[in-house]
Amino acid sequence: MSDSVEQAQLSDRDVQIWREVMEHLRHLSDDVFKSVALFLGMNALTLGAVIFLAVMELNGLGGAVVCLLGVFLTLGGRFMLKRHRIYYLEMLAKKSLLEKELGFYDRMLAGSKVDLALPWRLKPEVVAEIAQNCDAWIQKSIRPKGTMARVYFLIYETLLVIYGAAFVINVLRFLER
Repeated sequence: MSDSVEQAQLSDRDVQIWREVMEHLRHLSDDVFKSVALFLGMNALTLGAVIFLAVMELNGLGGAVVCLLGVFLTLGGRFMLKRHRIYYLEMLAKKSLLEKELGFYDRMLAGSKVDLALPWRLKPEVVAEIAQNCDAWIQKSIRPKGTMARVYFLIYETLLVIYGAAFVINVLRFLER
């Protein structure tokens, strides 16, 4: 049996560990989206209440309270997004390091230059960076450019600005009375 054929075989234990890591990664990816959907839905209702109070000219102290509710809701959503994102990145790092250890980055599909690293594949140089300093990679990957995570963070930050401005307007209107 040649060396390359022996290398290509994985133990059942290796495959089972890899499958479990993939299952966790899928679950964590879903958690990121579900928490964003939940908190943005709740924010839509809260923002709708702020707008309704402003249109009906019922703003003032009640509007300020609703704005504070929106701020706390948005901060909670942002916190959950960050926690879920970190959990996801930790599992992605483990999956990538496991695939590297199992040789998925070294083996190519027959007749191609495509390696065996599967969904959520990172480039080999990123895997090397993770191996060198996983925590630093996670911190820099929480909201990098070009990702949906960055868009979600920007949505939350925009909501915070809107709630803050609406809060100030409501307090000023209350004080004018």
